Amino acid sequence: MAWTVAQLAQACGATLQGGQPSGRVCAAASLQDAGPDCVSYLSDPRYAEQLPRTSAAAVFLKQGGPHPAPPESTAILYHPDPEMAFLTALTLLYPETPEKPGVDPRACVEEGARVHPAAYVGPFAVVREGAEVEEGCWVMAGAYVGRRCSLGRGCRLHPHAVLYDGVRLGEGVIVHSGTVIGADGFGYKFRGGRHVKVPQVGTVRVDAHAEIGANSAIDRAALGETVVGEGTKIDNLVQVGHGVKLGRHVILCGQAGLAGSTELKDYAVLGANAGVADHLTIGMGAKIGAKSGVAQDVPPGAEVWGLPASERRIAWRQIAAIRKLPEMLERIRELEGRIAELEKRDAAR
Repeated sequence: MAWTVAQLAQACGATLQGGQPSGRVCAAASLQDAGPDCVSYLSDPRYAEQLPRTSAAAVFLKQGGPHPAPPESTAILYHPDPEMAFLTALTLLYPETPEKPGVDPRACVEEGARVHPAAYVGPFAVVREGAEVEEGCWVMAGAYVGRRCSLGRGCRLHPHAVLYDGVRLGEGVIVHSGTVIGADGFGYKFRGGRHVKVPQVGTVRVDAHAEIGANSAIDRAALGETVVGEGTKIDNLVQVGHGVKLGRHVILCGQAGLAGSTELKDYAVLGANAGVADHLTIGMGAKIGAKSGVAQDVPPGAEVWGLPASERRIAWRQIAAIRKLPEMLERIRELEGRIAELEKRDAAR
């Protein structure tokens, strides 16, 4: 979708200076890659040297920020938060293609399911008995909605997403392809020389405006609920164990894993490939670094890292010490040699 520079500035709440206000903008790109029909922004001071060489039609910048001037042909769009203004521009330039409401004739909607007339159910999608799909939802091709599931207004199930029976999604939840919500939790008891399955009779509740990346798994609780809080964002390939409680606006990065019954309070962040043991509490706003292994509670606001995870500054000191180990070992061997030589001299007296 094309906008003029002036139209885009007004729509994003930016102050326009220089350039060609009537110039056409139909795409967005980095400073380095932008062409004369693109808008861009200075994402990091490290890239400021690209600003004088950009070919962009317009660039979002912060008023008074330390940066070189762009070419005369490039309009400056001043904004207090240029990054958010650029994100607004992206939504304007790349609007979502709406799905036409209705049920595709190749879909399967069982008797007893309720699909709002303003919802979309794509080809080969399945909506089981007792499920409720509210207004504005998109159940895309091959997605599966189990019995008694509920999808709040405006939910998006991308192709081949799976909701097991009884899963509840709040308003505006997005579930990407390949994700499974509500599979049995990993619960077994060892009896009589074998692993006996613990029935997983709970469910999963995902609150409003949460987003779950592709190929993630969120297990149902053994009893009660596994909960994903409002606004929480889960990356691809993440495992959320049974009975986990995620607060509001939590971030789980790719390949992270949470064992059962652990709780992450509001605004906690779990880095990529990090793992958290069961029955722990990660405090509000705590940050766990990538590849960390957490085996004990983390206080609110703390930053931990490592395997096992410890307070970030201590962890970095440990890493610094480990890097010195070869030198220290050489020094120890040298000292051991000196001691052995002194012992020989004492023995010879």
